[in-house]
Amino acid sequence: MKKIKFYILITFFFCVGLAKANSSNDYLIHVSDYYDKHPTYIKSYSIGYWIPQASILKKSSKLIFTSSAPCTANHYGNLILSFEPHIFFNPLMKTLYGDISTKIYGNTGNIITTIKSEDEIQGSLNILHERLIDQLYRKILVKLQNQINTNEKVNFYLSQKKDPVEGSFCLLFN
Repeated sequence: MKKIKFYILITFFFCVGLAKANSSNDYLIHVSDYYDKHPTYIKSYSIGYWIPQASILKKSSKLIFTSSAPCTANHYGNLILSFEPHIFFNPLMKTLYGDISTKIYGNTGNIITTIKSEDEIQGSLNILHERLIDQLYRKILVKLQNQINTNEKVNFYLSQKKDPVEGSFCLLFN
């Protein structure tokens, strides 16, 4: 009986240690699969492309937000960033415009704040359109990261040292 209690106690401490190890992420990133299931159509004169925005944005966000993880079960982070991307191409000016509206959630499930960041990039729309969109999203995400770091509501929330958020919370978004 003592051995069983001992093993249960060791298992408990091991699980607690894993939960603390997974909490090292600053952000959990959520981009709805809606943006892949319903891609955006961008047209440049006679050529048009269906753009699955979610997959491109997820790749870009991994590079900019290095201390982040996808918002799925068994991932922990201080904040949840829920991205809503929008893009538009002006073929006359050869300019791709984009914005990302970000809802920032804490561990209580309430929205801390919403931040909208936008930018533009010059380039031709061709078969390698994902590269141009990735460059645009990276520019926007760098701006967004600076806005998050200087946001008063986010800094106040982080100063309170709350428990990390578990990624299964994002199942509510889908």
